[in-house]
Amino acid sequence: MQSAFLSKEERQLLEAAILPPRVIRAGTDLAREGERADSLFIVADGWACRYSTTSDGRRQLPALLLPGDVGNLDSLLFDRLDYGVRTLTEATIVTLPRDRALALAAQHPGIARMFTWLALVENAILGKWALSLGRRSAKERLAHLLCELSVRLGNDDEAESSFDLPLTQEHIADALGLTPVHVNRTMQQLRTEGLIVSGNRKMTLPDVVSLRKLGGFDPGYLHIAPPADTQLC
Repeated sequence: MQSAFLSKEERQLLEAAILPPRVIRAGTDLAREGERADSLFIVADGWACRYSTTSDGRRQLPALLLPGDVGNLDSLLFDRLDYGVRTLTEATIVTLPRDRALALAAQHPGIARMFTWLALVENAILGKWALSLGRRSAKERLAHLLCELSVRLGNDDEAESSFDLPLTQEHIADALGLTPVHVNRTMQQLRTEGLIVSGNRKMTLPDVVSLRKLGGFDPGYLHIAPPADTQLC
C-alpha cells in the first residue's frame, strides 16, 4: 500500500502483514452484505465494486474499486458489512487481516493517518456520487463518472485522455442509478457530440475540458495527494 503518510519502516511493516496475492475470477463475492469480514480486501489489479441490493434484487453500486483501493475499509471498526464487495473483472486481490491492521495502526501513527485519510477520501467521493444521483441529469452523471475514472486511473491530461474501461453498460447503470437502455442512449449522445470514443473495452475522452464542464467535474475532491505538510520521508 502506497501512501505519503508512511515512513519506510511503516511501509515495510504493512507489506509484511499483507497475505500473498490471489487471482480471483470476475463476478466473485469477496464479502457479502450483512456478513463479517475479518480482513481488508485490497485490489492490486483489475476492477471490483461495492454493491447493495433491495429486497427484490435491484442493485446499486456505491463504489467502483480500482487498483490500489481498499474494498471494505470500514471492516476495521464495524462488525458487519452493510454492502457486498465483488470483482467486476478478473482481479488480483491481497488481504490484510483486521487484527494485524488494528495493531499496526495503534502502534504507528503514519499507518493510522493513512487509514483515516483513505476513509475521508472515500467519504468525499461518496458525497459527489450522491450529488450526481440526486441532482445531475443522466448525461451529466455519465460525464462526471468518466472524468473521475480518468483521474483515478492516472490520466491528468486536460486535453485528451484514454483508458481501459471493462465495465458493461449494466455496471454503469447500477453505478449511476439508470437503466442500461438509458446508459446506451446517453453514451450515444456523448459520442455524437464528440465527447467520447469507445470500443473494445477502451474509453477515449477527446475533449476533457468540455466533458468536465458538462459534468461539473472538479478533481479536487479526489485528493490525489495528501497535503505537503503531512508527507513523510
